[in-house]
Amino acid sequence: MVKIGNWRDPELTEAVLIWSGYGSSNFPRRGNLEVQKRFGPDANKWISTINLLVEYFYETEANMKAEDISDMWSISIADFKAKFPDVPDDITKALAWCYTFDNR
Repeated sequence: MVKIGNWRDPELTEAVLIWSGYGSSNFPRRGNLEVQKRFGPDANKWISTINLLVEYFYETEANMKAEDISDMWSISIADFKAKFPDVPDDITKALAWCYTFDNR
């Protein structure tokens, strides 16, 4: 499992929010280009980390267990936090937003 050095690094949260579009878009955008524009030479580090986080987040079976989208949101976040208890809420919300959009 991936080891994140510092979950509280504000650039990690910012990179996930920029990549996902959470809070600034009507739908997930998964924007590697936006991350590259913002972080320049450090972008590849953040994009690689985001890809790993997405891979782990999508291991949930919340879409099979949930009764509705709200339930899927909660289950997927709980599953991810069980693996990564220190993950900031903004990151889990952004990943859950992408996940529930893909599994609606």
